[in-house]
Amino acid sequence: MVCRINKKNKSILAIIFFVLIISLVVLSGIPFSRLDTFSNCTFLTQSELLEISKANYFGPFIRASVKNGIINTINSEIYDSYEPEIEFKLFNLIPIKSKRIKVLRSNKVLASGSAIGLVLKTEGVLVVGSSPVSTLEGEKDALVDGVLKIGDVITQIENETVEGVSSISRIINEENNKNKELNIKIIRKNKEINTKIKPCYDVKSENYKLGVWVRDDASGVGTLTYIDENNRFGALGHPICDSDTKSKISLKEGKVYKCSVLGVNKGVSGDPGEIKGFFMQGKNEQGVVEKNNAYGIFGNVNKDNELVNNSSQCEVGGRMSVKPGKAQIRCCVEGTNVETFDIEIIKTNYQTYSNDKSMVIRVTDNRLLEKTGGIVQGMSGSPIIQNGKIVGAVTHVFVSDPTKGFGVYIDWMLDQ
Repeated sequence: MVCRINKKNKSILAIIFFVLIISLVVLSGIPFSRLDTFSNCTFLTQSELLEISKANYFGPFIRASVKNGIINTINSEIYDSYEPEIEFKLFNLIPIKSKRIKVLRSNKVLASGSAIGLVLKTEGVLVVGSSPVSTLEGEKDALVDGVLKIGDVITQIENETVEGVSSISRIINEENNKNKELNIKIIRKNKEINTKIKPCYDVKSENYKLGVWVRDDASGVGTLTYIDENNRFGALGHPICDSDTKSKISLKEGKVYKCSVLGVNKGVSGDPGEIKGFFMQGKNEQGVVEKNNAYGIFGNVNKDNELVNNSSQCEVGGRMSVKPGKAQIRCCVEGTNVETFDIEIIKTNYQTYSNDKSMVIRVTDNRLLEKTGGIVQGMSGSPIIQNGKIVGAVTHVFVSDPTKGFGVYIDWMLDQ
């Protein structure tokens, strides 16, 4: 009896050992980093969608396919509206996970790098500071009362739309609004607020005033990232913010201009430096700005725009294409000439939601280091190229080390 039990136990142990060995073999053949990357990926290019259908892309034991279909039989004409669900199966039999993704509309774009001038008109007016009013009771500061705060956007007063700086004085000095508490609509941290404010009578100008400094436009220099086949562009990789309040500009309309780089303030530790660009409003207009959001500015360029001349057609590479290693950026640091410089992608971040700090890069090209010290203000939007594909755009510089900075995945920009 004892002998039979021992033989039975040995058989069971042998089976368990065999199962463990097989399990270890299977586990060692699964590229978990790729699966993890895909788990956090909501965008794929057309070529990447076809790539993952290959038998060995996720190892010999995992197969990926479009649920209720085969990846490489998808008709490319439906990509624009296609959001397939990708299913992963162990041994092509046992479902282990599924993920719905978006297919990027653009498989190829024109990678730019041109310096551009930008002029944005705000929606309403932006409060940038206080301007105390001289009243009969002494000076009054509207910001002290707390009705308005720096960074607020005033959009309406007494149900009248605030079109610009001059609108405020006109509305509050209308005869039926004088010496009254007025309804005011503001946007504060992306939330609409309806409140009341009583303008002060200024004894010096003999007019009513709110007692705040406001601005209704912003301008600056940045870098154009790409132009797609429909003449839609993306630039900067991060929002345009007001220089005083640091809040994102609430966009009403905007223009893009051809810009010439006159010089560069070289970046050093503690001072990121900047590109000095020159453009003239009303001349060399290249297009219009329609969006200003977390991933850059977006709009349309004119069909005959001059920016195309400094661009080159490039295949798009989604997040699955980006790897630590050698890469290049395209940017303009002199005149209107776009050059290509060597960089290194130090780190790529897994992102389940869009963010403008997708990867960490370092400038390795001595030519660029001599000219700029690394990444400087105005280079935001410079396209990042790796293995012949545009994979992202420069967004920020490390203030402590201008040779390093952040980049955003091109996925986030192309989806806007």
